[in-house]
Amino acid sequence: MKRRSLAKKSEFHEVYERGAKKVGRLLVVYLLDGPDQAQAVVASRKIGNAVRRNRAKRLLREALRGSVLGRPEGPGAILTRFFPVSGGDDPTPDQTRGLWVVLVARSAILDAGAEDVRAEIDHLLGAP
Repeated sequence: MKRRSLAKKSEFHEVYERGAKKVGRLLVVYLLDGPDQAQAVVASRKIGNAVRRNRAKRLLREALRGSVLGRPEGPGAILTRFFPVSGGDDPTPDQTRGLWVVLVARSAILDAGAEDVRAEIDHLLGAP
């Protein structure tokens, strides 16, 4: 399944309101069981000026590619861990379920490297 970027304010609002939230030292991960695969990285002005925010977003994107979420089997494993299918008559197969991911940078990310960020993402999501 191809990944797209979250772009609409309403999509971000839905992820923040209804999604699962995992807080770490370097970042906050929001996850939501969605209709497709979508992701976004966010660095607010609290991080610093534009140069610092862009560095934080680059670190998040690089770490996302190397983390459990970047692996082909990753989103399916995360879906079953955080959003198990309730026992209905017609459960949606994992192939058609999507995962919306929003990574929000925290100020400590500026002192870390991509490998540190990737390790924290995997730790927060309970990856082996």
